[in-house]
Amino acid sequence: MPKPEDIQVIMDRHSSWEFLQQLPGEMFGFVLDKGGTLKGHEFMLSCYENAKARRRLELIYTKETFDYVPVRQVGLHRYRDLRYITRDKDVFAETIPKALPRLLEELKPDYIPRSRKMLEQKGILAWDYPDTLPDRIGPFEKFITSRYPLDFINNSTVILDYVDFVRGNELVFLYNRHRNEFFAETKTAFFPNTIHDFDAKDLPSLERLIAENLEKYLLNLGNGKA
Repeated sequence: MPKPEDIQVIMDRHSSWEFLQQLPGEMFGFVLDKGGTLKGHEFMLSCYENAKARRRLELIYTKETFDYVPVRQVGLHRYRDLRYITRDKDVFAETIPKALPRLLEELKPDYIPRSRKMLEQKGILAWDYPDTLPDRIGPFEKFITSRYPLDFINNSTVILDYVDFVRGNELVFLYNRHRNEFFAETKTAFFPNTIHDFDAKDLPSLERLIAENLEKYLLNLGNGKA
């Protein structure tokens, strides 16, 4: 394993690193940003963004763990792709160009996730209840639905969420494949919180909880009371 490099060495190499210079300028509607910015412990090597869809793929180096990492951002959901993390810059430079089409295709708004079979068996892909819900409730807009769910971290899949992008508030509904249960989480000013108000074992039970509580919960969340 190569010895971790100082962050300044990586920053100095950024503009001349052939791997970065050869990345395509656009793919699947995502446009390349050549990066070069340091934010906290993360140095952004480059980024692909579809601003209209609120989706992006960042290629970063983190001085916290000395890793090269692809980071996904979908709405307010930001998470690392564990398949392509490495401390070896040469491995990263060799792997990412080959994996880039897959990485970006998986971020497309109409992509059905890798857990498709399990989601079909659970009835999630055919769950049309979110289509009957309002597109907006107060400052919140419906963003992800079960029509195109999002595989997330910890064996969970986002099946519905309402987001206030300006204030960083969110109510998100998920299905955990390992526990075989539905649950919800919130973000308040971009800070995640655990809740148990929407815990359910099946979709009919979740529907009842949403029908009874969604609007008042979102209005309270928007007012800082949830």
